[in-house]
Amino acid sequence: MRGYQRLPLVKGFGKTQRIDDWWNQPLIMAAALGFALLYTLIRVAVLDGSIHYEDHRVTSPIFSPDVLHIFHVTNHPGWMNSAMLILWIPFGFRGTCYYMRKVYHRSFFQNPSACMVSKPDINHTLGYSGERGIFIFNNLHRYMLYLAIIILSMKYYDVVHTMQFSGSWGLSVGTFVLAIESFLLTMYVISCHAFRHLVGGSLKQWRGGASSIAGRIFRFSSRHNVHHNLWFWTSLAMVFLGDLFVMAVAEGLISDPRFILG
Repeated sequence: MRGYQRLPLVKGFGKTQRIDDWWNQPLIMAAALGFALLYTLIRVAVLDGSIHYEDHRVTSPIFSPDVLHIFHVTNHPGWMNSAMLILWIPFGFRGTCYYMRKVYHRSFFQNPSACMVSKPDINHTLGYSGERGIFIFNNLHRYMLYLAIIILSMKYYDVVHTMQFSGSWGLSVGTFVLAIESFLLTMYVISCHAFRHLVGGSLKQWRGGASSIAGRIFRFSSRHNVHHNLWFWTSLAMVFLGDLFVMAVAEGLISDPRFILG
């Protein structure tokens, strides 16, 4: 190809001619994802108590929606909880996310860690074969989106449920915690590439009627798509902050101030 020139790249794992702190971002991302996975595993499999307080008025985001409670399932093994039944959906949606693919390829597989940074020799040997093998499951992303929307709608049900106080309506800190989490998750979902295609990407034109509404949603989604990474991390962080808040209230370490509206 005319004008084509191979860029110089020092061979060897982590070798580079860059002089900036290129390793900061992949290291932070690997640590954050590693902590998230470990925390979730321990919380779901070992420390699965204190997942709600005030008779399920406020439920931890990790265990929400609490399908065992919502559908009054009582004849289940004692070790089972709702997170074991529903976490595969948000994990599947996030795990097949386009941004997430970049994150784990850089932080865990070192393929490569960063631009102009050499990857391990074994990666050169194996090469990149696209979305094949185990990575073929990434093609399920748009279908995981449909399931994630269902889970997201049930999250808003949880927010409304926090406003019910023995026949009265009101607000509490727990309401705002779950509302913020639901908002961040909403922004993460609607800024997704698959969501953009779902609402308007398959239409050839947006003129009148439902197509014009789809066009507005598509443009709104596109504006926030450039910040998809922000919504990914903030929504993920709020899931764990919300869980810590619920656990602290359930254990009596802090209170949940409220304001009764009537």
